[in-house]
Amino acid sequence: MAAKPSESFTAKQLHEELGINNRYLRKILTSFTKCKLIKSNRGKNGGFVLAKSIDKITISEIIDKVEGLEKFETCLLGNSDCNYDKPCEMHNLFEDIKEKMIKTFSETTLKDIKEKSSSN
Repeated sequence: MAAKPSESFTAKQLHEELGINNRYLRKILTSFTKCKLIKSNRGKNGGFVLAKSIDKITISEIIDKVEGLEKFETCLLGNSDCNYDKPCEMHNLFEDIKEKMIKTFSETTLKDIKEKSSSN
């Protein structure tokens, strides 16, 4: 969709082009529609289109809507009691990496990805 931001795509087109499980894809499309990342148009020429400009949609926004950014707040080793007061063995190393990833996701837009993939 970011490659052709003004074009409308049907769920069937997206399923076929991306190879995403149809049920999962429909959940994502519903979620993105509810949070206003995409618009849904019904009818013969209906489909899904981005609701915002690709330079306004960040990767962190997409991740948050699909999986939730909370996954980045959990312990890398799965320890439920890992925190700043009682860190696990990987806590400090992962904390730096996690902060860099979140910063990159927050600063990277669909436009950035489109431009980088076009230059390759």
